[in-house]
Amino acid sequence: MNSDAGAPGRNIKVSLVQFDARVLRPGLNLERMQRAATEQALAGSQFIVFPELCNTGYIEPLVPGAPFSAEAGSADDYAFRLYQAAEPDGGPFTQMLCDVASAHGVHIVAGLALRHPVLAGAMYNASMLVGPQGVLGVYHKIHRWHLEKLYFIAGDTISVQDTPCGRIGMQVCYDIRFPELTRALMLQGADIVTNVWASFRPDNAPPEDEQIFTHRAYTRAIENGVFFLSCNRAGRQGNSVFMGRSLIVAPNGKVLAESRSEDEEVIQAQLNLDDVIRYRSFVGLSTDRRPDVYARYGTGSA
Repeated sequence: MNSDAGAPGRNIKVSLVQFDARVLRPGLNLERMQRAATEQALAGSQFIVFPELCNTGYIEPLVPGAPFSAEAGSADDYAFRLYQAAEPDGGPFTQMLCDVASAHGVHIVAGLALRHPVLAGAMYNASMLVGPQGVLGVYHKIHRWHLEKLYFIAGDTISVQDTPCGRIGMQVCYDIRFPELTRALMLQGADIVTNVWASFRPDNAPPEDEQIFTHRAYTRAIENGVFFLSCNRAGRQGNSVFMGRSLIVAPNGKVLAESRSEDEEVIQAQLNLDDVIRYRSFVGLSTDRRPDVYARYGTGSA
């Protein structure tokens, strides 16, 4: 579902690509991402977002105690094969994303497994932002979900990148459950926060709450006055189904576009960046905060 929003002002068109990343098939994933990013750029999108771990697929096993999927193969040597599929410094996914961004004048965020630049065998679950000039920022997931701790080093840096599409902050999946992270991005001036997901359910059980992604994105948007772009993965992996349902939420909580499916899909919306100013000038999120009080109760400057 697509939507146009906002009065004339600083408008940008965004696309969220609800992508099915194939397990340990980086070559195929790269080709499909390149095609999708180019199609969205040619359709007029200025900012394009892909979900979590697009190059490798999600880690195996998906949950503790589960079998490895047929796509991933056996547990034997899986960590090595995951590392081989992960992106080296300046690797093919980085180059492809930069080439598309440069050729079409767009900005792209993509979730990728990245090899550590120095430590052999070590990886990050990351979100990369590229623009026409190249790589603008890389965020390493701070909060690792369950078995991600077996494969990925935790990040420890939060930053916002200034672009023609606004000031952009990134997070990955489970990070959304920690409000301090989105607040830290807002305090650094973020207009847009991207969250890239690979969130799934058992294939024999429906979602416990089909609106769960809406609840989370809505909350982070209105409590920080940011555009919140929630881009989840689609498709299947083993006995699990990725839940899709990507959405774009305005600073006031209005859902501008959403997917209601678990299939591959692209959702689009027009963002008016002046809506961030409109909302925050009415709701005193910066002026009414009391970090001096919060700090007494162990919550720091949130």
